[in-house]
Amino acid sequence: MRILLVTPYLPHPRVGHGGGQAIRSQLRALAQRHDCLCVSLLRHGEQAEVPAAADQGFRLATVPFLDARSQGVRRLQLIGVRLLAAARAAGDRYPYYVAKYRWPPLVRAVIEDAEAFQPDVIQVEYLQLAYLLRELRRWRNAEPGDRRPATAGPRLVLSSHEVSSLPRRRRAAEARWWRRRALLAEAAAWDRLARDASGWADATLCVTEQDRRLLAAAGGQRLITVPLGVDLETASAERTAALRRVLFVGSFQHPPNRSAAALLCDRIWPQVFEELPGWELVLAGPGSDRFLAERQPTPAGVTATGFVDDLRGLLRQCRVLAAPLTEGGGIKIKILEAMACGLPVVTTAIGAEGITTRADELVWWADDPAEFARQLLAAARDPATAAARADRARRHVERYFSWTTVVERLEAVYRGDDPS
Repeated sequence: MRILLVTPYLPHPRVGHGGGQAIRSQLRALAQRHDCLCVSLLRHGEQAEVPAAADQGFRLATVPFLDARSQGVRRLQLIGVRLLAAARAAGDRYPYYVAKYRWPPLVRAVIEDAEAFQPDVIQVEYLQLAYLLRELRRWRNAEPGDRRPATAGPRLVLSSHEVSSLPRRRRAAEARWWRRRALLAEAAAWDRLARDASGWADATLCVTEQDRRLLAAAGGQRLITVPLGVDLETASAERTAALRRVLFVGSFQHPPNRSAAALLCDRIWPQVFEELPGWELVLAGPGSDRFLAERQPTPAGVTATGFVDDLRGLLRQCRVLAAPLTEGGGIKIKILEAMACGLPVVTTAIGAEGITTRADELVWWADDPAEFARQLLAAARDPATAAARADRARRHVERYFSWTTVVERLEAVYRGDDPS
């Protein structure tokens, strides 16, 4: 099967967030069984990462993209592009964030690559690229005499990653009235886009059953639940148990990670450190070092690594993963990674969404700071229970979230079957 996958994030080894890592792992898994071409946006400063991204078993084509890091003349071009995006967002009543990605060079490149590559499937990652789906559908269904593929054309699949209205509605519930109205308006715009985008696609992938239900309620069509996966081949369950470390990991450019890290440093960790004074809380991920440097005074027992080249090595050197997430949506890759590596996890209901339930007893659950501190202490002080839960969690990930399992479900979608 020929698969053309379009992503807004270059799939290089140093991509600094869970979604980008998941796309990279997905491409590598698909390429073991199929002929894959990835078309990726390329941001300022990423050119040096292209060789590593291209050396992973799949073909790679890049399209330069203007973003906040653009410099010189391209910076001036960016201002004009963003003004046009704001006008389009107002006219279409879609989110401005999505209008920024209505990028004509990407449309032209994907259509040209599709005409040359003749894929059976074109999979578009993230709702933010939904405009591309609309153009691909027009291209595929073009009237005679227009540019059109030689055959009936490829199947169009949208991988939504998360219901973007959900975190906004969650924040709105806690916000003041003026901010609440703005957040609810944003949520409605995302739902409107999701509904329309599902009509442009032949199938829309939802990473959790909750996401599928929410998109269906918003008017989405042809929705199929297929989770993101995790690479188990390189995940070792061996840990350096003697190290008294608690780990928080994530991109600190992502607001849900920053708010969770702030909650952990300010309200949870001080209670834990008082009981376990020799322990260390490690903040890892892009921006974690700047985040900690900005917190004065520096919380006792807390260190930060910045970006980590070998995240799985760090996972093996810690005793517990703490993920007190209170916002966000979709599947949290950090949770899957920890479970795959046999690292005990303490998280919230939001952190465990789409992965496990309380009844499974695979992780420790807590949704307020005091209870989270108690559960974190319980996981740290009872290594036997922690190891038993971590072993069950690893088997759970092997059964439901290995890329072998996920790719088989994707193949069913690509064939037009229902994988459920």
